[in-house]
Amino acid sequence: MAVLALLTASCGGRRHSQEYYEQMIDSIRKAEQVKEIERKAGIGVSHDPVGAWLDSLPLRTLPIRNAGDDLVQLGDFVKVPMAVNEYLGYPVSAKLRAMALPRKHRHDVLLVAEMQDSITPTLYIFTMDKKHNPIDQLCIYDKEEEKKSDDFGENFMEYFVTSKYEITIMYFYQSHNRERKPELLDSHSYIITRDGEFEETFTEL
Repeated sequence: MAVLALLTASCGGRRHSQEYYEQMIDSIRKAEQVKEIERKAGIGVSHDPVGAWLDSLPLRTLPIRNAGDDLVQLGDFVKVPMAVNEYLGYPVSAKLRAMALPRKHRHDVLLVAEMQDSITPTLYIFTMDKKHNPIDQLCIYDKEEEKKSDDFGENFMEYFVTSKYEITIMYFYQSHNRERKPELLDSHSYIITRDGEFEETFTEL
């Protein structure tokens, strides 16, 4: 009723129907509900919700060693709010977790885990521009089944990131026969340029 009285006193003294004021009150309540949902989602009511969310992320220092599917070894990943998914180029429904890495050349850097299921992540490093849009991304860990004419097993990646952001990614094949050691297929190394892009450098197997 207090809100209704306030609305009646405004609007230059013009009178409206009770239904009009009820609709105004309903709109105010809905706006408040949206703000509360955003607050609970972890993006707050800031004019820069993505920036506020980035500032709230735990920082993972370098270097980083390969941890496979065990995200706990890497640190405390935080669930990415659905409203932020689209900024990272994902559908709203994507199940993402993230943590902040040290900035490079004044660019924000994120370690993002895209959960394929409850236990299987694909890991990416993202670089962000000043408006918090991705500049570039690099997949550093993934795993998938592989069928060959004479064998079957899985392809997987291992990674290492130095304190200078020298990123090494190795590609392996593991036979279903676990008595056989993983086979190294390829290896690539990358750095982050001043523009925030991943640039491949040459390495030898």
